[in-house]
Amino acid sequence: MTYILCAFETEARALLDSYQLQKRQGHPFKTFYDENIFVIISGMGQKKAEESVEYLLLNFPHKTNDTFINLGTCGGQKEFPIGSLVQVQQLLDEEESHRLCIQNTEIKAVSCFSSVLPLDRPTSSDIAEMEAIGIYKIVSKYFPLNKISFLKIVSDNFNPIKHEKAFIIKLTQDNLFKIKSHIELMKRGLKCL
Repeated sequence: MTYILCAFETEARALLDSYQLQKRQGHPFKTFYDENIFVIISGMGQKKAEESVEYLLLNFPHKTNDTFINLGTCGGQKEFPIGSLVQVQQLLDEEESHRLCIQNTEIKAVSCFSSVLPLDRPTSSDIAEMEAIGIYKIVSKYFPLNKISFLKIVSDNFNPIKHEKAFIIKLTQDNLFKIKSHIELMKRGLKCL
C-alpha cells in the first residue's frame, strides 16, 4: 500500500482522479483509497497533520513493504520556479534537523524548513512548509527511511497568498507523471542515494 498525506484535497485532486479513488465515509479525515493507494487529507498545520498520521497508523495497519509519501505545496527560494516539484532531503525546524532518504535523482533534492506559521520571508532553507516535521517525527517510527518521502511543489516564492483551487490542482496535474513515477520507484524500496 502507498499512503499519501496531503494537507488539502486540491493538492491530491490530480492523483485522486488519475487513480479513480473515491471518498470513503465514516472517518474523521477525508480519505480516499483502493487496494493499492490510500490518500488522507489532514488540513493545514503540524497539529492536524500529526493527528491524521496517528489516525492512519492506528486504524489502517501497514506492512513492511508499504510506503508513505507527504505531497503538498510549499514556498521556495527564487531559484525554484512556481510549479517546481522537489523532494526533501534535509528537514528542519527551529530545534532539530533530519536527513532523509533520496531515491529519485529525477526530482531535485532540497532542504526544507517546517514552520508552525506561514512564512512571508525567505529562510536559509531551499523551501518552507507547515506539516512535514510533525509527520516525519511520527512516520519515521513505523516506516523504514527508504519507504518515506516528502514531495513538495513550489506555489510561491515566500509571498504567501491564497491561491485559487484550480491553480493548486494544476500545479499537481502538471507534475503528475513525475509524482506517479516516484510512487512506483518508492514501491521498489531501493537503497538511499
